[in-house]
Amino acid sequence: MARPLPKDLETTIKGTASKAESRSSFTLGMMLGGAFGFGLGAAVFGAIGGSLFFGMGAASVLVLWFLAWRRGNKKNS
Repeated sequence: MARPLPKDLETTIKGTASKAESRSSFTLGMMLGGAFGFGLGAAVFGAIGGSLFFGMGAASVLVLWFLAWRRGNKKNS
């Protein structure tokens, strides 16, 4: 078992630790929400079908990939 942190170090890293915890909770929520949304979308697509719904889904994935790529470029420069 690890030794407890000194009080001054504990107060120094408190904000960083809470930000990391909220970031991981946000990531978990996005993963669960994405899985639920994908399942709901697959059910609607299976019931209705059609190339229009497939095209809308493909376009939304492309937009998300583009936004992630653009944000990655901003972080690297």
